[in-house]
Amino acid sequence: MSEASHNVPKSKGVAIIFAVLQVTIILLYAFTTEYGDDTKHSTQAAVANQVTSNLDSKTIGVYPFYQDVHVMVFVGFGFLMTFLKKYSMSAVGFNMLIASFMLQWTILALGFWHRAFKIGGHGFYDRIQINVADLVPADFGAATVLITFGALLGKAGPCQLVVLGFWEIFLYGLNESIGVNEFRAVDMGGSMYVHMFGAFFGIGASYTFMSAKTVAEKDKRGLAGSTRTTDTIAMVGTLFLWMFWPSFNGALAVGAARNRVIINTVLSIAASCTSAFLFSYLLRNSGKFSMVDIQNATLAGGVAVGTSSDIITEAWPALLIGMIAGGLSVAGYVYVQPALESFGLHDTCGVLNLHGLPGVLAAVAGAIAAASADETVYGQDVGGVFAARVDKGRSASHQGGMQVACMFTTLGISLAGGLIGGFLIRYVPDLPENESNTVFEDGKYWEIEDEEAPEILEQAVTKEEVTEPIVN
Repeated sequence: MSEASHNVPKSKGVAIIFAVLQVTIILLYAFTTEYGDDTKHSTQAAVANQVTSNLDSKTIGVYPFYQDVHVMVFVGFGFLMTFLKKYSMSAVGFNMLIASFMLQWTILALGFWHRAFKIGGHGFYDRIQINVADLVPADFGAATVLITFGALLGKAGPCQLVVLGFWEIFLYGLNESIGVNEFRAVDMGGSMYVHMFGAFFGIGASYTFMSAKTVAEKDKRGLAGSTRTTDTIAMVGTLFLWMFWPSFNGALAVGAARNRVIINTVLSIAASCTSAFLFSYLLRNSGKFSMVDIQNATLAGGVAVGTSSDIITEAWPALLIGMIAGGLSVAGYVYVQPALESFGLHDTCGVLNLHGLPGVLAAVAGAIAAASADETVYGQDVGGVFAARVDKGRSASHQGGMQVACMFTTLGISLAGGLIGGFLIRYVPDLPENESNTVFEDGKYWEIEDEEAPEILEQAVTKEEVTEPIVN
């Protein structure tokens, strides 16, 4: 390790912000939360009331799905973003930092907004109850911010990203509460609340934080691309996400609805995989497959089927949605992303193509499925899927309209929030402050063990085959 690495001026502002945020979270938990009834039953009372088995079954039913989602958040998202030539440590490390902050904050933000909207019969001054099942929405919130992280990958510092995440989750909770309480929209897999919100918030933030022209000017070493090695490592993230996506979509479902979610997600994401290979070959001028497409578009079916995953009652619609999503995502990488860069929008990972466009497709598919659902399909289960069909007397077409309203509300809040947030974090201290003119470099933030021989690293990077720049 070089001697110079110990002499870099530290940013006191960054340390203060991190400390203040974590201490504030601890204080908020101390004064506003408590463990829920499922968690705080004493052993003696549980045995006396014969509720132990019920509590255990609840935990057993939720925890495996939660663990799958947890792996997706910390391993899948983290490794998917390691494709940049010299930014893999930051991709995995900052992914862990951001997710850890956000899962804590999401529990508080959702608790606040659910009480403000009186969701679940809670009064505004009631303490926020925490059970095992509440860890799943916490990870959903973390995933939303990590999607946004993908748009800003390599450009924003860790402190800027964490501050932006706190703002995003506050709006995420507001949007989710409006969708759940006002529109009573169904979005089982979070395609609107998580994927669409995170993607459009991210591109809004990226647009106001740093333009594509500025990124090109700062990338003096040409690090906005990938190598064969980094692309292969990023595929590890893709495989983890691909395998566990049915758990992401089905974690909050129960009964027959959960069975539908799992089957529909498996079929849709399989179809998007084959479709991604097909359209990557057809749309790329090289006549070869692109790792950019395969790392991302193969997952698009999981996003696209999420909203309707508990509504679809036959296999072929799930397969069709997956096939369309795979092609749509590849087309986004080939045509949409370069066009947006010409307008000044730089999206490092192409989150619009993996999460944004398939998220819109999911919202449209969900609206169509809701508008076409009738009593003969679901029987007594119709109220379990569309609660407003029963307690508000909505027709199927009315429910479909509410799904569309939720989509446009999500687009509006996420884009506006991202534009504001991206502008504001320009004034948040980066880490370290004396190297703010560099992008896509781990050495800006991390102690690099082989830093004392940069010429060897440069030779390794230049000799290794480099793939397409800046898109993932």
